[in-house]
Amino acid sequence: MNQFDERYEIRLADCSDIEMIMNFIDKYWKKGHIMSLDRDLFLYEYQDGDHINFILAIDKRTGLLEGIFGFIKCSDTKDLKKKDIWGSMWKVRENADNMPLLGIELAKRVFEITGCRTQIGNGANPATTIPLRRYYFHDKTIRMKQYYKLNPETEEFNIAAVKKRPKYLPGNQGETKITLFRTMKEVKEYFNIESIESIPYKDSWYVNKRFFCHPYYHYYVYGLTNKEGRTGALMMTRVIECSGAKVLRIVDYIGDQALFSGLGVPLERIMEEMNLEYVDFYTYGFKDQYLYDAGFVYRSEDDPNIIPNFFEPFLRENVDIWAHYNLEGTLFFKADGDQDRPNQLMEKPGRRPKGYEMGT
Repeated sequence: MNQFDERYEIRLADCSDIEMIMNFIDKYWKKGHIMSLDRDLFLYEYQDGDHINFILAIDKRTGLLEGIFGFIKCSDTKDLKKKDIWGSMWKVRENADNMPLLGIELAKRVFEITGCRTQIGNGANPATTIPLRRYYFHDKTIRMKQYYKLNPETEEFNIAAVKKRPKYLPGNQGETKITLFRTMKEVKEYFNIESIESIPYKDSWYVNKRFFCHPYYHYYVYGLTNKEGRTGALMMTRVIECSGAKVLRIVDYIGDQALFSGLGVPLERIMEEMNLEYVDFYTYGFKDQYLYDAGFVYRSEDDPNIIPNFFEPFLRENVDIWAHYNLEGTLFFKADGDQDRPNQLMEKPGRRPKGYEMGT
């Protein structure tokens, strides 16, 4: 108990709080935000049985919600040494008493309430969240790296803006075999996710929920196999169609990073057969050399090319993704936390683009 408990009821939300949280998001986070409009998507992201993964601060005098701290689980493990979470929507009402201090208190309480090993931030605001995490929590803060591989057969780009074509890198000829898994059952037959020790720790529950059961997006989960025929990694991707063109985004990766080195040839084959402009990969903590071996280039600050990140709505600009963490060895990918989700209402799930079965 401290001074905040005298003024506020600080607790984990339950299902009776859903409408209150969604209204708060609409009023204080952003008017018309997808999480204030789409209840099904809200429940998919935050419901955990009878609980809703938001820490709330409710004023005891008025009964009004004054602040929220949302989070997303990386796994369903009960092992506290592996229990990691991503921070999500973090907001205190602007004219609330002790506004910045209450926000910091909510971020601290997430450790006490969840028992998590670490709380990671992906997609953090560099003007507000990043300075707070550095100063008050002594977190390490980074800008994720974006790598890309252009289709060598593409001459005209409608999604990317290619002002200077990078020197063509054919990729390591030591080809890694890729196989498309259509169900979590298939994944489990060939790959033991729970055996991968990583930060954050991801398990079968997470992969199934995140990539096989998404209410709107279709993800393609590939198994990467070495020369001996052993599946040593999973690679999660999503095809995006925009402006009459298509691209492939690598959004998550679990397992042996060295297998990525041999993806140059398979990815070029996919780009050719699916008529993709390029493949891109936002990450941090992944070994650079494996990406270079596969023919990827790093979009540095000096790179004149534009490899977009926002598609709903489409924004033909380069976008930096900032993140924070406190444990060495933490890995970041595009689909972590709440970063790869719809930003506007969708009437029905998207259809799988033709050619998605490449790699089977």
